[in-house]
Amino acid sequence: MATVLMIASGKGGTGKSTVATYIATELALKNKKTLLIELDAGLRSIDVISGIQQAVFDIGDVLRGRCDAYKAMSPSPQTENLSIIAAPYKSYDTDFSNFRQVTDSLYNDFDYIIIDTAAGLGNAFYAACKSAVMGIIVVTPDIISVRDGRLVSDELYNNGITDIRLIINKFSDQTFKFSGIEDLDAVIDDVCAQLLGVVPLSRQVAVNAINGTPLLQGSQEKLIFSAISNRIMGKEIQIII
Repeated sequence: MATVLMIASGKGGTGKSTVATYIATELALKNKKTLLIELDAGLRSIDVISGIQQAVFDIGDVLRGRCDAYKAMSPSPQTENLSIIAAPYKSYDTDFSNFRQVTDSLYNDFDYIIIDTAAGLGNAFYAACKSAVMGIIVVTPDIISVRDGRLVSDELYNNGITDIRLIINKFSDQTFKFSGIEDLDAVIDDVCAQLLGVVPLSRQVAVNAINGTPLLQGSQEKLIFSAISNRIMGKEIQIII
């Protein structure tokens, strides 16, 4: 049966969807059949990051009964074992009441189902909470993102998710000179979540995401996402900074 993870953030702009896509990619590369579902209607991006030219159906079509989840899946053209279901291209009020039924119907066909929620604490977030057993919060190392990350952490716990992890994204050596945050430990303590990984501020990651190309083999960024995926799988891997 699949392990269902949700990836969330308090504010937009943390790089959550990019992080979600590269985690899903690394799990798939480890021979784990992986499905990435995007819930951010009107702001979809995982199709582009995954290198998929055109997703015909999306999660909105599934929730409205226009097609089943399998018809909405697009296999990655670059990574075996990875499929995605994109969010609707246009924003509209989405009824997530049967989202749990969708994920339940897929349990036996995947090793991991990763839900990329919309930023903040909207309907998509709470729908994902009903399916997920682990919540991964993506923050950038600044006061606003960390404060909002704590709100997300509290809401995950209040909705029954006790396995709460933290990814600090867009980190650089200059981070704490201007952010008003003392160090990485302060971020971990303030968000109140177990550290899963630290991803550097990287022009290369941004270029790969925009162009829908894989991370470079042997690059520091790829090693970091590989380590994150190993930790998700329960392996004791040292955090790379």
